[in-house]
Amino acid sequence: MNSNFFRRFDVRPLVVLALALMFGLLTACAPSAMALWERNVKRGWTKDFQPVDLPAPPFRLAGLLKGKSGDELVVYIEGDGRAVVAGRPSQDPTPLFAQSLELAFLDDAPLVLYLARVGQYMPSFANKSYQPYWSSARLAPEVVQAASSAIDEVKRKTGAQRIHLVGFSGGGGLAVLLADSRSDVVSLVTIAGLLDTDWWVKSQGWHPLTGSLNPASRAENLVDIPQIHYYGYKDKIIVPEMSQRFAGLASFQNFKRVGLELDHYHGWTKIWSTLLDTQIMPLRQSASATSDEL
Repeated sequence: MNSNFFRRFDVRPLVVLALALMFGLLTACAPSAMALWERNVKRGWTKDFQPVDLPAPPFRLAGLLKGKSGDELVVYIEGDGRAVVAGRPSQDPTPLFAQSLELAFLDDAPLVLYLARVGQYMPSFANKSYQPYWSSARLAPEVVQAASSAIDEVKRKTGAQRIHLVGFSGGGGLAVLLADSRSDVVSLVTIAGLLDTDWWVKSQGWHPLTGSLNPASRAENLVDIPQIHYYGYKDKIIVPEMSQRFAGLASFQNFKRVGLELDHYHGWTKIWSTLLDTQIMPLRQSASATSDEL
């Protein structure tokens, strides 16, 4: 094509239109939130997980629960899912691949809750009026309170007294905020966790998460909670420096950073059983023993 064409005409609108059409085609081809939920429920049944619909005012949250009773509840918190696509809030944040759910399926603890985020698998909450809750306000106070209410509901049903939190990506940031706001959290594990939202958006050149709390601002309150933060050396989304910066924010008593040759999305399920046996279960056991002594 003659290079004069590009000098005479601004082709940027055409590029934007092409991207919009491509996104529309991809969205049309993607499974619906209900189809994804039905698939997860069916897989959950084979692993003794049952679906639970959790009131979490002003939202409702989807979850899958293994076990009926127990003193200790392990809570796996999902990542941001399809929160932002092509730089814009998506119409539906439901993840195509539920990373935290896959990890929860591998956990042998008797009482395990998989907790989805606002709008995920919930068509009635996946609309424009709720979009801030998976974009700029993804870690808003009301999001933290909603997740906490959902956990309280499961505690009420099961009689659980102590909580072990596990969060992936943005769910890791939510886990930090929950650990700060609750008195029953005895251990904290994050996988590629979003631990410092202010630094993250600045380092990526993105707009501030104006409606969100910053997990990093709560670090001083978590010094006594045993915790492990996993990160991938190849992760381009949540870079290794994230957890390193978080580690330097307070004088933690029982804190580990563990780096692995992984990126943000791939390989975690392959090594999770090993991490559970060698690092996470010992952490939970020591945390529970310490809690008993208090």
